Amino acid sequence: MSSISVSANKKEAFQVLKQADYSVYENVSSNLEMCFELFAHHYSPYLPSLLIKIVENIDIIKPYFIHELKFLSRFLTALPLIIGIENRHDFLQDNCLFLRKGLISININTFSQIILNNQLPLAVAKKGGFFVDIDGEKLIQLRKRKNYTRNDLAEKLNVSAKSIMQYENNEMRTSREHAQRLEEILGESIQVPLNIFAYMKKSFGDLSINPNLQKKTSAKTRELMKTINEIVTDRGYQTYWTRTSPFDLFIYRESDDSSKIEDYTLIGGTMSDKKYQKPTHETKINFLKNTKNAPGIMIYDDESIDEKQVKQEKVPYIVIKELKELENPKEFKKLIKKRKN
Repeated sequence: MSSISVSANKKEAFQVLKQADYSVYENVSSNLEMCFELFAHHYSPYLPSLLIKIVENIDIIKPYFIHELKFLSRFLTALPLIIGIENRHDFLQDNCLFLRKGLISININTFSQIILNNQLPLAVAKKGGFFVDIDGEKLIQLRKRKNYTRNDLAEKLNVSAKSIMQYENNEMRTSREHAQRLEEILGESIQVPLNIFAYMKKSFGDLSINPNLQKKTSAKTRELMKTINEIVTDRGYQTYWTRTSPFDLFIYRESDDSSKIEDYTLIGGTMSDKKYQKPTHETKINFLKNTKNAPGIMIYDDESIDEKQVKQEKVPYIVIKELKELENPKEFKKLIKKRKN
């Protein structure tokens, strides 16, 4: 068992982000098990927003956490990231990427180096060890300067001449050990840092919505969920009820390619039973207030709305009665826009 705690990593990650001038939303709810702990947004358009899940073991993450982390990241235009302590075999090494279910996992030290020092990791962990990218052009120059042929280097590394050619053409990664051996032979560094943000962006193309992972109905929520589902479906949208996000559902519309989302919005719905909602309502409101770039609103049951409270919360809202009066997706979007303004 690691002496490092998830809470300590969360605290350090929060401090690192604040030190780097990120605006950070922190999940502090003890009532909700979230697919993320930190949502970070930078004022600079050149730095990506980050949605961060912090865990102990990166190999023990429930599928619906991963699914909603990807879903929410895509909606927020943020890059999903997992900060972990260990995997099933060992502690996560510094300066290395670990790939899990299409997502990047790193340890807290690597995260700090990336955010504070712009020091990108060199190695990616895969079956068989750790692998790195090599500067192929530099490898050619150094090899020729030393008067080595490809066969010469191949013999020294105990690999084929074809492998050396693939390194030079940037067609294949090499093991970390081979890269270090090449640097010893040639006298200069040839390893190229991995573009972690490019890796993270790939997760956006890896999203296919799985309705089987969404929240199941219960006696307390069944009536409202059924009503909203029927209204939204009739108006050309679909719903996904969340299990690990600080709101109740996504409302979205898929394109002809079912793996792509054409149009979608975020809804922080509230149940009609106020006592049932009280522990989580504040979390939803705080999240929607901290995601100004997201078209998030609240859906209220007609009888449960407290207009005075709604005005104080300053989050756009819709009541069920209004939803029933909408006829098509354009009217739905128009109403959301009107309420946000």
